[in-house]
Amino acid sequence: MVAARDGGKTTRLKQLIEQAQHAGLKVSGVIALANPEKTWYRLKDLSSTESRLALSSQINLGTERIGRFSISSDVFAWANALIEQSMATTELIVFDEIGKLELQGGGLAPSFRKALDETSCNILASVRDEHVEAVLKCFAIDASHLSIVKVEKEE
Repeated sequence: MVAARDGGKTTRLKQLIEQAQHAGLKVSGVIALANPEKTWYRLKDLSSTESRLALSSQINLGTERIGRFSISSDVFAWANALIEQSMATTELIVFDEIGKLELQGGGLAPSFRKALDETSCNILASVRDEHVEAVLKCFAIDASHLSIVKVEKEE
């Protein structure tokens, strides 16, 4: 799923997740939930109601940073572990989103890489339009195996 910053990627992901679940598919992974001001992001586990604060521009979550955000490496370790544990039993794994942090080897990169290596995994990932080529190259993704969906934000 590809769109610009604030282009509706997470909103569209939520719709697709709901459709997949209604179709009876077992869905796992995480979506990123932001406050209206986008000063923090929580990662929500799709197999439960649990969410944890992953990025904040207002609270110091650790020594790692990306742009204006402090990063909770513990929360990303939690999310990666959840995703990796679900790979054997899920039909669709969601990654919201694969971006700059993952291109540097952080964030959801470990579980995303493992999911790509797992031939039985169907993956639904959001990527900012400006990062698509870099993500394909960094993760050695063969574009012929992809269905790239451009999202147009509803006004």
